Amino acid sequence: MKNIFGFLVLVILLACNNEPAKDSLDTPTSGEITVSCDESLKPIIEAEQMVFEQLHPNAKVKMVYLSEFDAIQYMLKDSARLAIVTRELNESELAVLKDQKISKARYHKIGYDAIAFILNPENKDTSFSLAQINGLLSGQITEWKQISAQSKLGKIQVVFDHPKSGSIRYLEDSVLKGSAMGKNCFALQNNPAVLDYVQQNKNAIGIIGVSWISDLDDTQAKFFLNNIKVAEIEPILMRVAGITNKPIQGNIALKQYPYWRNIKVVSREMRSGLGTGFASFMESEPGQKIILKGGLVPQRSSIRTINLN
Repeated sequence: MKNIFGFLVLVILLACNNEPAKDSLDTPTSGEITVSCDESLKPIIEAEQMVFEQLHPNAKVKMVYLSEFDAIQYMLKDSARLAIVTRELNESELAVLKDQKISKARYHKIGYDAIAFILNPENKDTSFSLAQINGLLSGQITEWKQISAQSKLGKIQVVFDHPKSGSIRYLEDSVLKGSAMGKNCFALQNNPAVLDYVQQNKNAIGIIGVSWISDLDDTQAKFFLNNIKVAEIEPILMRVAGITNKPIQGNIALKQYPYWRNIKVVSREMRSGLGTGFASFMESEPGQKIILKGGLVPQRSSIRTINLN
């Protein structure tokens, strides 16, 4: 009996001395990880995190909201397991992972959002052509009278959310074809700062992630919408009868609104841990319903556009 007891004690001691590394203790539904996220996506990802943690009480996802550039760098430095952004990694970023013995990044596509152009309530110019947006961003259009001869407003201020914003990167790539923004464009620190600035400055046109104003049941989104106007943009495709060209769910789904973006989860996780669990939840039916309810376009679910007369 003593020999058996001694053997059991030895096994327990050996087990204690060979505990797995702390970062390997998490599972798809338990443990603690850090996730970095583009701040323009904060409202929808906060909702995803809240529901995921309610369903899995033993899971803790610490969210860090940054500019798109900084969110990716945070993940590349191994300060976060995932980065939730609106693009895939470029070659130089993939090389950083390869230097860390991570052969490739894993992607989870969870939905689509858009870039919204917002205006002060006193501004009567609420509809823009693609050429006008190009002129506003390039600095060729600097006065509101260039948009409308009847305008009583002055110099145009184009305001972004952050100097390293994903919105700036997207518009420089897709609209300006690699050229830099005009001198009339400047950045603040986050999306709420842009919303506040536009409310206070009648000459401003703000550029934000649409998730900040897309959930019509959210009190914060309703507050913002009561204090700004959302611009309509000329569609790339032929107009569809009954559909306005604001960045609303149906227009994003049909690609009628031109400035739509993918929402992607970039993972450095090489095993099935909590990062995989959280990303998989956002891809699942419950996670997709959160995106749908939040006024964005889920990757998998269908969208109906209803015209109310």
